[in-house]
Amino acid sequence: MILIAVALLCGIPVAAAAYQAGVPDYQCAISQQIPNGAVRELGASGTFSVWPVGLECRYFDATGSELVVSPGWFATGLGIGSLTALVTLTVLSIVAWVRSLQSRSRVLDLPGGHEPSR
Repeated sequence: MILIAVALLCGIPVAAAAYQAGVPDYQCAISQQIPNGAVRELGASGTFSVWPVGLECRYFDATGSELVVSPGWFATGLGIGSLTALVTLTVLSIVAWVRSLQSRSRVLDLPGGHEPSR
């Protein structure tokens, strides 16, 4: 249960960034993190970056040069944490399922099909 909660909590920011970048006509929010020299009137565009994970914003300066602001490593860490939790949960589920099948086969293999006495 804890691994499911970790996977969901860590994965939400990454999924939100992917969703935002997929919206038609998405533009990065102009904030205090706008790079020095960027001209606000020229706007900004955003895309989803796979590494590091998150939104990558592209601004323009007065000469028309592109200024790229990469996403931080925080969202990448959350994505890795979410993926690790999901893989661990999957492995533990498979191990539990295999052990359950093994214990059922032992009961069926006993002479007469009876459960062992305790």
